[in-house]
Amino acid sequence: MGKKDIPWINALRALCIIFVFLAHCQSNYGTKLVLVHSIYLPFYVNAFFFVSGYLLFWKQLSSPKILESGSQYLIGGGKTLFLNIIFRIVIPSIFFSIIEYIPASLIRGRSIDYSSFFFKTIGGQTYWFTSALVVAELILLILFMTRRKSIWFYAVIAIPLGALGIYMAHNDITIFSRNWWEYRQGIIAVMFLAFGGLYWRYERIIRKVLKWWVELILCGAYFSIILLCKHAAPTISTLSIEPLGVVTSLIACVLLVELCRILPESRVLTFIGQNSIGFYFMSGALPIICSFIVHKFLSESTVWGLLIVFAVCLMVAYLVMKVLTRWAPWLFDLRVLCARNR
Repeated sequence: MGKKDIPWINALRALCIIFVFLAHCQSNYGTKLVLVHSIYLPFYVNAFFFVSGYLLFWKQLSSPKILESGSQYLIGGGKTLFLNIIFRIVIPSIFFSIIEYIPASLIRGRSIDYSSFFFKTIGGQTYWFTSALVVAELILLILFMTRRKSIWFYAVIAIPLGALGIYMAHNDITIFSRNWWEYRQGIIAVMFLAFGGLYWRYERIIRKVLKWWVELILCGAYFSIILLCKHAAPTISTLSIEPLGVVTSLIACVLLVELCRILPESRVLTFIGQNSIGFYFMSGALPIICSFIVHKFLSESTVWGLLIVFAVCLMVAYLVMKVLTRWAPWLFDLRVLCARNR
């Protein structure tokens, strides 16, 4: 079974990208559903890293890749992973950021100059999530070259590395003068990829432990933390994540996985989940444009206006993705063109 055939993964990605759209709509339109936002904030992005780690470790530590020697891995599984990072994440990120740069700058009243354009596009600053994912996966690729079979080898390095990233963020410690490809977020994100890998390795045990009453306790703990604790910030994007936020996010990821396992399979959710990266690329520009248009008719920011913006953005994104996946799938992987020309 391929990764695009796992129903719960499709459902999880779809739900998370829907919340990404809601978050961006709230930010651009100017109205926030405070309670709803607090509930999905710990997982709506972090769960993407979690499930990416689940899939990455599944592929890299399972046969036949794990049986490759160092030299075999460099021309086999390692090369495949590196090319996937370049063609499925890096190139599409740059392409869509170029498309978005001028319209977003004009609507937001930002100056347009070569330095800003280069940093936003080639520098990976438009889409922080994919940039951080690139950095995190490259870090793991380097670790995979050791050819270690134990998941704990990677976890013992990745989790402290993520903790170091949090420390660096809180103390404003930087390596480069600019946050190229959101490398600081990527260092933190590698920890959540490792959590996903640990879940994959111990999936059967975890699912046996998660009885209904255990899930109920976890739900109680989750809502207690997000409603009562002020120091449970889970946000990687703004580098404001706290240790308690990591715990809260991890609880949320596990509960979300269990929820998605029992959801009935849906064509809509499956399509969104299978093409979540494409939807993510549109989650930046569409809320900006839709919010700008709706504000022309509704001068004040209202909940109804927000819901209109949110619904329109999702519908437009769905229709656009239907067209792109049918007529221009190469936008999300240029290797499709090479395969067609063979």
